[in-house]
Amino acid sequence: MLNGPRPLHCMKKSEIEEQLKVAMGERWSIVNRRLYEMDNIPNARDLGGIRVADGRRIKRGRLFRSALLTYGSERDMALLRDELRIGCVVDLRTQYEISHLADRMLDDAEYVNMPIFDKDNNMWFEMAKFPGDESEKLRQFALTEIAKEMTRNMYIGFVADEFCQLQYAAFVEKLLDINGTQNVLWHCSQGKDRTGLVTAFLLFALGCDKQTVVNDFALTNYYYKDLVDRDLRKLYDAGGNREDASVVESMLGVRVDFFEAALDYIVRTYGSIDNYLHDILVITPEEQEYLRQIYLE
Repeated sequence: MLNGPRPLHCMKKSEIEEQLKVAMGERWSIVNRRLYEMDNIPNARDLGGIRVADGRRIKRGRLFRSALLTYGSERDMALLRDELRIGCVVDLRTQYEISHLADRMLDDAEYVNMPIFDKDNNMWFEMAKFPGDESEKLRQFALTEIAKEMTRNMYIGFVADEFCQLQYAAFVEKLLDINGTQNVLWHCSQGKDRTGLVTAFLLFALGCDKQTVVNDFALTNYYYKDLVDRDLRKLYDAGGNREDASVVESMLGVRVDFFEAALDYIVRTYGSIDNYLHDILVITPEEQEYLRQIYLE
């Protein structure tokens, strides 16, 4: 298991990289090149180059994921517009989040709001109740019992909630409607949890095996490790303990063990990942094959 049993906050960035190299083999060099070094849009990646189970790869330059575009620099926006030629941006955040941190808009790109939550009482709404800057809000929120409960059950809630399921299905439907005519970027706040789940189900629909999906999900921890370490130092300076640190890890990075628990929940509850795609997200085999025709080579 990636990042387990040792928690992320006990690992060096080089150790995470070594785990990924071992797990991904030849794919690591391809994936590492997909991490775009943008100024102010973290966790930005091209899914291109990921190999699916039948040996084909996802086409490069078509499917992108990232964190929010709110703080994008002029260079960042020019890269998205002129080099990556993003034609559709799918924002997975709630209206509450957008009202406080609206995206910078890309000229001539379609903008679609497709919130994964049907209401605003998520952890970011709870965190916003605390005073201070974002780092201070996070530190205070991590010390609460509600934070511990939310992070522990978050991913299973994401896959079991009916509204979330409808939105995952709507996302795939949007890609089918676009029909490969636009390059697509989707994001939430940090580009890790909601974006990670949307990406996971897309990768499964395209034919990736479980380990490939888990590896891609885990890349967030490699990308965000420096940020996690910075905020953990602040947490410990303020008297936080290892349990509190685990909550911060879940909120700034991803807990791969929690993600794998959610995948296990799908198999226990619905029989298989394929059953979940077909019966719950209502992605037909014909749609799945067409999706592969558009995005695989």
